[in-house]
Amino acid sequence: MNRNLTLITVLFIVLFIGVSYIYVLDNPVEINIQATIGNTTSTSAPVTTTTSAPVTTTTTITTTTTTIEVSQEQEEVTINTSSEEDTEIYKGEFTSFDGFEGENQLRLNELVASLPDELRKSVESSVIFVNGCHSYAATILERCPFGVWDSAGTFADGTVNSKWKLSVWVSNKAFANNREYDTLLHETSHALSYLTRNCINPEGEKKRIEAQEFFGSEELFADALAIYYGGDYAYYRENIVLQDSEREFLDNYIALCCEN
Repeated sequence: MNRNLTLITVLFIVLFIGVSYIYVLDNPVEINIQATIGNTTSTSAPVTTTTSAPVTTTTTITTTTTTIEVSQEQEEVTINTSSEEDTEIYKGEFTSFDGFEGENQLRLNELVASLPDELRKSVESSVIFVNGCHSYAATILERCPFGVWDSAGTFADGTVNSKWKLSVWVSNKAFANNREYDTLLHETSHALSYLTRNCINPEGEKKRIEAQEFFGSEELFADALAIYYGGDYAYYRENIVLQDSEREFLDNYIALCCEN
């Protein structure tokens, strides 16, 4: 019953809140939110966001031992009780973002740098990558999702035009479940899809809409792109093997719509 109420709430928000594109990746319930105004999806011009290189500092952390009571079963968590270690902590502009977590920001930066060159170069000048629990998505789901693609820069109350326009979010939850790279690849695929939304095919139609129809939805398109770029996990597809026709479609899409 609670799940049904959640889905009804999401559908209500989709129909009545005017946001650009937000794609939320959650586990175990995965919800795709494409907010619209009436029946018309917003297609405003992309906003380019550039950021300076992240600033880091070194701090010394002394760790402790703790015991946690969980459902009448005792789970003991021991974290390096006898030593001190130096670790780098991110201290850049993202710290002011609502929902920023940051413990894995530097690791996320490394993962972004390791993305396939073609994909990374297609988005890196426009998109920012944030380690955090996106506040609007968390409000809707009542828990933190694995990842979010947010084109509009959406606050917790659904209003837009924050400093995190055109942002991919990968939460600590994704890292804790060893899904950080899968989440990053999937959400970056949404970013590529969005940034190429005005690409026109030879017949004068938008190639992105053609792709969504070809694969079945935006989420399935993002999964296909993730597999195309070497991913070995799909959140929405039934398999991780691209058919020849799917690979040929994506070859043509990238050649037509991506300038590297």
